[in-house]
Amino acid sequence: MDTLNIKREAAIAAHKNAKTSGKKLLEDLLGKETFTDIRDLIEDFSDVCEIMGKAELDYTCNSNDPDDIAACALKQALLIARCYNQNRKGKIDWTDHNQPKYCHRYIYNSASGWSLFVVVRWAASSYCGSRLYFIDSDDAKDAWEKFSHIYINLIK
Repeated sequence: MDTLNIKREAAIAAHKNAKTSGKKLLEDLLGKETFTDIRDLIEDFSDVCEIMGKAELDYTCNSNDPDDIAACALKQALLIARCYNQNRKGKIDWTDHNQPKYCHRYIYNSASGWSLFVVVRWAASSYCGSRLYFIDSDDAKDAWEKFSHIYINLIK
């Protein structure tokens, strides 16, 4: 069987101009996520698991041990970052110092607890775990808004 290559931009343009049945056909062939911003597809962690083809149960922590909770949060955070990054143009290239890479920086306040301090553009070197970076700063902000409970479990 031959493989058909199609440019993403051409597929998106065809989707925009198609009628309902054509849109459905393109989504079935190329995946709904091809035509929808990933931030619109993700509402909760079960959406991340579905998009990534993972079983949510494999990411559930059934322990009260803080180390187990943090380990589970790390596993969840890694999947979240991969999910947001998978459909972005390009991949994170650690040798490219000009490519923007974004990560969360947190702050702790005794009155309110942990919160997002800033989404920061980082150099090609990594001080906070390279697999938790985002290609798009808006994705990093969206991930915090939707999954702050996971990130807090990771750092507390």
